[in-house]
Amino acid sequence: MYVKIHSSKKDNNRGSCRDLINYLEKENLEKDTLSQAKFFDQNSSDVSYCLAQSSIDNNKGKLGKDETKFYMISINPSKDELRHIGIKASGRDIKNTSQLTAIELKRYEDALKDYTRKVMDDYAKNFNRGLTGESLVYFGKVEHTRYYGRDSAQVKEGLYKAGDKKEGLQTHVHVVVSRMDESKKIRLSPMANAKNSKNIINGKEVQIGFDRMKFVQSCEKSFDTNFDYKRSQQHKFSHYHTMKNQMRNMAKSVVMSIARDVPVVKEYNKASQVVNTAVKLVNAKDPLDALSAVFKQTPGAKECIKAINYAYNPSKIALDVAKKVLTTALNTGL
Repeated sequence: MYVKIHSSKKDNNRGSCRDLINYLEKENLEKDTLSQAKFFDQNSSDVSYCLAQSSIDNNKGKLGKDETKFYMISINPSKDELRHIGIKASGRDIKNTSQLTAIELKRYEDALKDYTRKVMDDYAKNFNRGLTGESLVYFGKVEHTRYYGRDSAQVKEGLYKAGDKKEGLQTHVHVVVSRMDESKKIRLSPMANAKNSKNIINGKEVQIGFDRMKFVQSCEKSFDTNFDYKRSQQHKFSHYHTMKNQMRNMAKSVVMSIARDVPVVKEYNKASQVVNTAVKLVNAKDPLDALSAVFKQTPGAKECIKAINYAYNPSKIALDVAKKVLTTALNTGL
């Protein structure tokens, strides 16, 4: 399960949400009017795109011209999680939503909508302001298609073209949520970093800030409870977070080791490339993904990455992997 709150630095969310709502209508362009998917909120699954846009745009309260008016949240179940929902909706192991009957597809989508409502409950509660999903102005859209982007590895390798549809189960949910609560009095920013800090607002002491890690963990727990999903240890967020931090620390250790060993490397270019590779690992947003990309075609790297992905105790193998990374990089001229 990957739940992401998209940064306002990237998205144009200081004005109308019209462009985003229109973007979320893209799958409807291929459907006739009667079969087009509607938006949904906390209480309804039959919201038009016009109502969704106007409701968000008109809920800005006293927000200034240059203040963020809304945020987008994407809810991205893994293929295993989607397969699990598909089995519950149809009683069969499906590989694509096209294998579902109309009734089964409705069950499948309704299950994701109900889960999204629980996510938005968790979102509201995470502000520590006594709010629930009912306090929010938001609209969600279930989508079943993803496309290969120009920067994807498969496109660069010539396996697919940019714009080609991805195969298999690709269902995900986009949510557009207003910055203001439904009373238009409370500003809600999930990008605030002051976790559980207190401030005086309107003469009252209130907690401020949004704990994104806690939010993601609560979303994972809600999914597992709602769908009776037995999540393995290596697929839990806590495990991933530990791995990510361990990889970052390991990469830093690699840099320190390289810094000591560079003088004994005869070829300057070789040493420089090794250092640059290690520095990229340290600065990468996700060191594990960066490591996978760098050593994808390096002998021995496949086993190294597999060990990292599936180890129950990442700290136990960290030192060995760090040595493997350094040795492989030096030997292959990276």
